[in-house]
Amino acid sequence: MFWQCIEVVGAPVLIVGGVATLGGGWLPAWYRNSVRRPVMFGWAQLTMAAGLIIFLIGAPSTNTLHLDLAVKAFGAVVWVFGLTLIDLADREPRRR
Repeated sequence: MFWQCIEVVGAPVLIVGGVATLGGGWLPAWYRNSVRRPVMFGWAQLTMAAGLIIFLIGAPSTNTLHLDLAVKAFGAVVWVFGLTLIDLADREPRRR
């Protein structure tokens, strides 16, 4: 129950942050020094929010155990992909 509350609060916060980053280039203060690619950071926030929403909404809508686990696993994979994008947004772009 606690984790569902975290997901319900976390997903809209990530959506608002992602839209603010993509729309206006705004970054949270604690990320301004480290993020090198703000557009990728915005997409990473939206990807993480999508993973949380899939994990939260997809699980109770299924009635079979295997489908429930598959939906939760897919949501977790999408969320981890968002974390990977955040890590890539912090790295310096390659120079050629």
